[in-house]
Amino acid sequence: NADLLLAVDHAVKGVPSEGIIPCRTLSNAEGFCRYFVHPVAQENCLTGLLILFVDITEQLKAQKIREEFSANVSHELKTPLTSISGFAEMLSQGMVKNQKEVAEFSGMIYKEAQRLLHLIDDIIRLSCIEEGKNQAEEAADLYVLAKQAVEHLTPLAKQENIDISLSGGPSPIVGNITQLYELVFNLCENAVKYNVPHGKVQIETLPLENSSVRLTVSDTGIGIPKEHQERIFERFYRVDKSRSKQTGGTGLGLSIVKHIAEQHHGSISLSSAPGRGTTITVLFSGRRQQ
Repeated sequence: NADLLLAVDHAVKGVPSEGIIPCRTLSNAEGFCRYFVHPVAQENCLTGLLILFVDITEQLKAQKIREEFSANVSHELKTPLTSISGFAEMLSQGMVKNQKEVAEFSGMIYKEAQRLLHLIDDIIRLSCIEEGKNQAEEAADLYVLAKQAVEHLTPLAKQENIDISLSGGPSPIVGNITQLYELVFNLCENAVKYNVPHGKVQIETLPLENSSVRLTVSDTGIGIPKEHQERIFERFYRVDKSRSKQTGGTGLGLSIVKHIAEQHHGSISLSSAPGRGTTITVLFSGRRQQ
């Protein structure tokens, strides 16, 4: 590396250097490391060089995620606030006098305020999950949690002409019940919201070998293009921004699902294609109640 060789030349001349260069991590993946090159002298005579490499790949990734998160939060908060401010100003200035329009504008303000509250609530929950707060674990049943989610989503499914069903059987699991329910509910709610008229949503919970439990949520919806599949669990990432706005999504639901799964030593896999629906599987390894 030219930068590293130049740093060595400087150190030979008694000038310490440091910098960042591309590298291969211990797992042989592409990454970055910070190097420090210092001259080692004894009695004012150069006797060698000390070269230190520090893998900062994860540090840079975390920094990038924080920067993107801050930028996204600012944008997502600004959008509804701008609408609320605009509608409120028109009402306060008496620019809208027709009672029907007043009611319409007031409804828009309420809708945007609710959207803002949901967004803030999701951000707080995501932060708590990342920090490992409220991690009290207890015995639960993933099948029971899925059944509760189906019951709560049945009115929405009927409204959208979606058939939602649950199969499998008792699936004892140890974890945070509130978070596990939120994981199941978010996946099922997405399957309903991003479905097609007269579509189907199928949920299955199964206990497996090695104390593992598997949750599968399948739908016959619009599907996810391949180029988007690796990013749908990122914060604020939306495949179809216009549709997400229509359904009232904050862009954090699947990110919350991912973090809850990771907190419970779970892994997520996805199978999807445009027009052919989506299947998301969460495998909780070694989390079954004995």
